[in-house]
Amino acid sequence: LLFFILVSLVFLTQLIGAVLFLVHWKQVQPENFLSELQRNYGGDEGAEVFSTAWNTLMVTFSCCGVLGPEDFGNGSHFQELHPGMPWPRACCARDGLLQAGELLGWEQCQDRSPGYIHEQGCFSTFGKTLQRYISLPGTCSLAVLGIEIFAMFFAFCLYYNFD
Repeated sequence: LLFFILVSLVFLTQLIGAVLFLVHWKQVQPENFLSELQRNYGGDEGAEVFSTAWNTLMVTFSCCGVLGPEDFGNGSHFQELHPGMPWPRACCARDGLLQAGELLGWEQCQDRSPGYIHEQGCFSTFGKTLQRYISLPGTCSLAVLGIEIFAMFFAFCLYYNFD
């Protein structure tokens, strides 16, 4: 009976998590990401987790900001910290996909020369990847929930057979 109760609690917790995920998935909008980016992004040398995560995302997916380089314009935290820079160096093309890769040209990137800056926003790049694979966690979650239902059923049967 104890096993049945424990599996039931895990089942309910996982079911609630799956329902919350499905309900709130539609709220993933570029506007939410943009407001957080403009409020919290500190730049390339920022040691805080938020800036480091965005730098890694922009370099890895060859993108810039949420919608494009304009995201770092007036009113953003980045512009307050770096008034002379139009966008961070993470938006510029590099020799290789690593953050340690050399910039192809900072001056050309600032001039917005084609091939030296990533014009595409990260939401369209990363969002498409996320949407493509969003069914995988849902499918795995349903499979685990199904296994847990069988475990609860057999635990209940064993409890009554041994009683």
